[in-house]
Parts: sequence; structure tokens; C-alpha cells
Amino acid sequence: MFSFALGFGVLGEAMRSFGEPVQFVAGILGGIVLERFLVTPLWNLAMRFASTPAQTLESAVTDEAMAVTSFDANGQGIVSLEVDGQVVQCLATLTAGDRDLGVRVRAGQRLRIDDVNSAQNRCTVSLI
Repeated sequence: MFSFALGFGVLGEAMRSFGEPVQFVAGILGGIVLERFLVTPLWNLAMRFASTPAQTLESAVTDEAMAVTSFDANGQGIVSLEVDGQVVQCLATLTAGDRDLGVRVRAGQRLRIDDVNSAQNRCTVSLI
């Protein structure tokens, strides 16, 4: 909007001697031309240098993890997962439903991440 208003004002003021109807139409055309042929290509060029946003541990919810250690009787163990191209290990706890069923997790077993607490580097997992 700002670039349109700038083009409208500049060309409208430049056409002041031609009268109000011509001045108004020239201002609109000046705003459109400035926006379309100068500002839009500059924005497109600048946005090509933008990087993809970094992923965090929270983005791993519903992803797959691998058990690094066997889980203990409390349903806790270490899992490994890939986040943004890096391997991250965190403390995992089985969901209450899986613990109640007496599910045992062995090292190397695949798990699904259900919830993440990135402040404490912990997650809740369930069997796939």
C-alpha cells in the first residue's frame, strides 16, 4: 500500500498542470507501475535469500524415534530422533496407556513421539 501511495502522490504531483481528472488517473497509473514493476521485483529478489525456518524439538511430535536404551520398569528410557538434520537424544516416557498394558521397550525399537517438553528435553512416546 505504501509503494502504491508513493507512486500515486509522486506522479499525481508531477501532472499537476494537466488538471484534476488527468492528475488523478496519472496518479493511479503511477502507483500501479511503481508497485508492479519496481517494488514487487525487489521484494521477490530479497525473499530468494530467506532461509527455511529452523525446526525445534516441538516439531518432532508424531515423528518416529528409536529407543537407544531399554526402558525401565517406570517406562522411561533414552530415545534418539532427527530434528532439522541433527540427531537429538532425549529422555522419553511411555504413555500411561502403554505403561498400564505392561509394554516393554527394548533398545532399537521404533516409537512415535506423542508430546514434547523441550524445556526439560523430555518427550512422551508410544509404540508404533
